[in-house]
Amino acid sequence: MSRPSTKRIARTLAAAAVAGIAAASFASPASAGHTWSPRYVALGDSYVSGVGAGDYADDGTDCYRSANAYPQLAAEAMGARLSFDACSGARVEDVVAEQLANLTWRTREVSIGVGGNDAGFSSVLGACAGTDTALCQGAVANAQNVITGTLPAELDDLYTQVEDLAPFADVTVVGNPRLFGGVSCSGTLAITPEEQALLNETADLLAETTASVADEHGFAFADVRDAFTGHEVCSADPWILGYTGTIESFHANAAGQAAYAEVVTPYLEDC
Repeated sequence: MSRPSTKRIARTLAAAAVAGIAAASFASPASAGHTWSPRYVALGDSYVSGVGAGDYADDGTDCYRSANAYPQLAAEAMGARLSFDACSGARVEDVVAEQLANLTWRTREVSIGVGGNDAGFSSVLGACAGTDTALCQGAVANAQNVITGTLPAELDDLYTQVEDLAPFADVTVVGNPRLFGGVSCSGTLAITPEEQALLNETADLLAETTASVADEHGFAFADVRDAFTGHEVCSADPWILGYTGTIESFHANAAGQAAYAEVVTPYLEDC
């Protein structure tokens, strides 16, 4: 959970280098007419925006930002001012193009959760639904090739841009849970236990790959897989929805987002 000391030293030196600018910006807050507070910026895809958790913001977008999403819960717990920029369907390139505008030198914490859409997880789940195991296996293999092939470089570029735009922020990369527990029910769309194992292996590969790139940047990695064990689709107490016929299929419900918040909040130490 701790950040590498070299990153802390670098941030300290950088802070000293711009002390004059910071002092000017913070001087006489009363005269400025507002009180500055540390900022937390949440970037990523539908697992960050809270698809599946309900109570979505009516903000004129298709981002499905939920009041029950873990960035909202974490910000409330810490009294932090949140810039909630995650959006359903986002790929890494979308985060780069559309979600970085609120990162500044004032930002103190950033969480990032993205990569599943780049690997095409929704398409893979569709290919694995039904009875064509060969189709499922092919889709899984393609997803794994993306995860190990092109995704690391895309994440590296994103993380570098985050560092450049928010040089004083601590950054936490947040992983995704495994979806399945080896149990079949109506919500699994006939995805067999064997296919579920392949999908879980792919989720593990995504987590390990993302964590590795995060570590190269000195970022923390919040791993939620253990927290969700026993709460997969079709379990007695599921934190992951099965197939619902809507965009919410195979996403964390409100209880799952609360579990995310319990894992992620301790990383947000500067808010």
